[in-house]
Amino acid sequence: MRIPLHLAVVVALQTLALVAMVAMKQWTLQTGTPVLLKTEPVDPRSLFRGDYVILNYAINDLAQGTLAGDDDFERHDPIHVLLREDTPYWQPVSLHRERPEVPPGHVAIKGEVLYSGSMMVDGAPSITVRFGIENYFVPEGEGRALEQPAEDEEISILVAVDRRGNAGIKAVLVNGEVRYQERLF
Repeated sequence: MRIPLHLAVVVALQTLALVAMVAMKQWTLQTGTPVLLKTEPVDPRSLFRGDYVILNYAINDLAQGTLAGDDDFERHDPIHVLLREDTPYWQPVSLHRERPEVPPGHVAIKGEVLYSGSMMVDGAPSITVRFGIENYFVPEGEGRALEQPAEDEEISILVAVDRRGNAGIKAVLVNGEVRYQERLF
């Protein structure tokens, strides 16, 4: 039985699309600048995928008036947050509608504005930004350990940011030690 040519083309295109998605994520993880971010995780559960941790970063809620750059963002606007390397966590420097020039020791991470002006941070109207790195799946039964760390445990996330601003989680760290590391297989 012969497979019709148009069906073979459709299957090939779908397969190429899936391979491209995996390849783009791996490209970001392999070539991106490592950025350490402070987080406060929460642990929900997915019926189909197991335990996952929702990650809330210090850079998710930003005071518009205290950072340089643009300050007139609306919901769903694209945004680039310029981060500078600091110890131990990278810090936001400025907010931009377009990707800014990135000086040495900095990265520009791309996101989307979820809310604008709905809260106050450091006495200024804030924006809430989603970067696409807010969920991380862990082996079943291990999410609670990240949700409720012991008093002496600090959770941080090592993120790779590529030159276009795309970000991917490379590793989950507990007290600076890698607990989970992203792998292709």
